Amino acid sequence: MTKKNDHIERLEMLITHQDQQINDLSDMTAAQWKEIDLLKHQVHFLLTRAKDMEQNSGESKSDGAKTITEMAAAEKPPHY
Repeated sequence: MTKKNDHIERLEMLITHQDQQINDLSDMTAAQWKEIDLLKHQVHFLLTRAKDMEQNSGESKSDGAKTITEMAAAEKPPHY
């Protein structure tokens, strides 16, 4: 009977460890979703801001100003 008890005890320990791993993975997944949501909001904000800047520079283009895209293309990094 002791073999049976040992076997049951090992199974209970295994289940306990698996439950802990599942909880840990669930917590990690929740944290990653929070971070993904934050990053999505930041990307949306930056895209909106870039579009606004592009529009503002487009309005002043009539007096010879360059757009942001044109300025970025003209200022190539030193490694080019």
